[in-house]
Amino acid sequence: MEKNDKFLKFPEGFLWGTATAAHQIEGNNKNDWSEWERSEARMQKLEARSLKAEDFISGLACDSYNLWEKDLDLVKELNCNAYRFSLEWSRIEPEEGQWNMSEMEHYKKILISMKERGIKPFVALWHWTNPVWVARHGGWADKKVVDYFSRFTEKVVVELGDYVDFWVTLNEPLMHIAHGYWTGKFPPGKKLDLIGSFKVFNNLAEAHKASYGIIHKKFPGAQVSVAMTNGYFSAAHKNNIIEKSIVKACNFLRNEWFIKKISGSYDYLGINYYHHDRIVWYPPFKKNLNEKISDFGWEIYPEGIYHVLKNYQKHEKPLYVLENGIADREDKYRKGFILDHLKYVHKAITEGADVRGYFYWSLLDNFEWAEGYTMKFGLYAVDRDTCHRTKRPSADAYGEICKNNGF
Repeated sequence: MEKNDKFLKFPEGFLWGTATAAHQIEGNNKNDWSEWERSEARMQKLEARSLKAEDFISGLACDSYNLWEKDLDLVKELNCNAYRFSLEWSRIEPEEGQWNMSEMEHYKKILISMKERGIKPFVALWHWTNPVWVARHGGWADKKVVDYFSRFTEKVVVELGDYVDFWVTLNEPLMHIAHGYWTGKFPPGKKLDLIGSFKVFNNLAEAHKASYGIIHKKFPGAQVSVAMTNGYFSAAHKNNIIEKSIVKACNFLRNEWFIKKISGSYDYLGINYYHHDRIVWYPPFKKNLNEKISDFGWEIYPEGIYHVLKNYQKHEKPLYVLENGIADREDKYRKGFILDHLKYVHKAITEGADVRGYFYWSLLDNFEWAEGYTMKFGLYAVDRDTCHRTKRPSADAYGEICKNNGF
C-alpha cells in the first residue's frame, strides 16, 4: 500500500488480542498428538532426515500450565483486551465419561483471572488434539465422536459458561482433514483417504452444530463460531480460463464449503489468515512470486487478508481475525507483517466489512505441530531449557497499536 502519514483508527470497542493453543504451550499433555509424536514411524522419518527427535516432541512446551498467570501478564503488557486460548479435552475427560474436575477448576481460575485483568476470553473447545480414548475409537472418522464432543461441550458450558464471552467450537477443521487424512503430517497419519476425509468433514460439521445448540440453550446470547483456515487464491494470468476455474474451486473448498455446511449455526466468522496461493495452469498449479517469505517458506502477502474479509462480508456476520502471524526467528519481518496486514484490515473496514477484532498468532514461541520447535511465531521468545519469556521488538510495536487502537 502507498505510504502516508494518516493515522489509521480502528472502530471503538475493537478487540486487540493474541492467541495460543493448549497442546502447543501447556506442556506434558497426554493425548493423540503426544502419542503420535513418539510413534515409531515418526521417529524413523525424523532420523531419515537427520533431525533431532527432542525438537519434535512437545514435552514441557512453554510450561504454560504452570505459568499461565505470567502469560496473562504478558497479554496485558501488550495492551490487549482479548485473548484466545483452548481447553485441552484430554485433561478434562482423560477417560471416557470420567471428568477431572480439578482440571476444570484450573481453567476456571484462568477465566476468572482474565476477567479481573479486563481481558475478554475467546475459548476454543477443540484445537486439533483428542483424548487417547477418542483416537482409539477412530477419532473424528467415528460417527460416535459427535456424541462424545457434544457431551464434552455440555460439561464445559455448565462449568465454565458464565465466564466465557466468545466460543470457538473447532479450530481449522479442514487442516485436520488435509494433514491427518491426505498428507499424513498429522495424526492419525493417513494419506489420500477420501472416504475417511468425508466422514471427518461431516462429523466435524455435525459436532459444531450440536455444540452450537448446546451453548445457546444455556446461554442464548453467547457468540459461537469456528475458526476457519482461510486462503486467498489468485490466477497468475487473469485471462486464463483454466487458472480462473482452479481459483474458483480452491476458494470454495477452502473458504466456503464448511461454512455452507454449518449454515445457520454461527454468530460470527473466525478467520485465520497466513498466506495466499498464486495459481498457474500447469503442475504443481501453484507458483508464488515469493519476494518475501517467512521461515515456513510461506509468501508474505498482506493484501490477501483484505480479499478474504471482503469475501466473507456477504455473510452479514461480525468478522474476527483469530489468527494472523509469521514464523520469523530473527524478528526482521514481524513488525512490518503486522502493520501491512492491519492496513488491509482497516481498508476492508472502511469498505463496509464488519471486522471487530484482530488476534496475532502467537503470544509465545511454541510447539508448532509437525514442525516441532523449529518455527518461531511468538511475540515473546521462550527459552527451551528455562521457559523464560523474552519480549521481541515487534511486541512493543504491536503493544503500541493495541494501546492506541490504531497506528
